[in-house]
Amino acid sequence: MKLTNLTLLLLFSITLSFGQNITISQNPKYTSSINPKYTAGINPKYTSSINPKYTTSINPKYTSSINPNYTTSINPKYTSSINPKYNSSINPKYTSALDPFYGTGEKKYLFNESADPIGILISANSNIYLYYDLQGEWIGYFVRARTNFNLFSLDGDWTGKYLCSDSKSGYNLFDEDGEWTGSFVK
Repeated sequence: MKLTNLTLLLLFSITLSFGQNITISQNPKYTSSINPKYTAGINPKYTSSINPKYTTSINPKYTSSINPNYTTSINPKYTSSINPKYNSSINPKYTSALDPFYGTGEKKYLFNESADPIGILISANSNIYLYYDLQGEWIGYFVRARTNFNLFSLDGDWTGKYLCSDSKSGYNLFDEDGEWTGSFVK
């Protein structure tokens, strides 16, 4: 009996430590209006104004002002204020409020096409989202470029991926060719 109780307690503790408690309003499995699979207005396959393949003003490949390879002010390699390596206020190693589980920063989730969570975004400030895997490992960060957010590695290298607003309450993730990855942020 004691072993069973101990096992259940251990499993419960692990679930609390690693499980994501996503609110219903942020969970596309329970709120279809925030799921691009069920809402055409936030799906870039059906809404050209939120698709960088058809709207060049939101495509870094065609708009240099949102491309960090051409605009140093949005490139952390050249602008230390947006580089967590040089700015402790946006570095989770020095700012506990940015912890994905215990911090106080605004939390969003990155979902795959099946609406399963695959990442966590924490707002470091209005221009930076820190990107974590589901275990809480910091793996990158997004830097604002007008209405987009470009994804950078921890070394400050642009991955070519970027978030575009879905014109509602979230973002869709695109690759450098402007192809929607199927992933989205809520």
